[in-house]
Amino acid sequence: MASERVVFSFDPPSLETLNQVKERGDFSSLGMAVRESLQLNDFFQTLVDKGFSEIVVRNPDTQQEKTIVISSLQKLANKRARRSDKP
Repeated sequence: MASERVVFSFDPPSLETLNQVKERGDFSSLGMAVRESLQLNDFFQTLVDKGFSEIVVRNPDTQQEKTIVISSLQKLANKRARRSDKP
């Protein structure tokens, strides 16, 4: 599989967020953090294609649940729903 070099420019707050993701996720590089983030986004978009629009996470110790709504995916789900409603 051939690889391609891609260069990104980040504003300071976005770069700080990326560094935090790298550290908290114990990624070996910023590129690995970006790669996994892209893979997760692609996975979530696939779920939107199947009609899913929310993510529910559960704390296994307390069984407490939180629902996560990712605004860009919610917009995508709404857009696709509107398209499917058209005759």
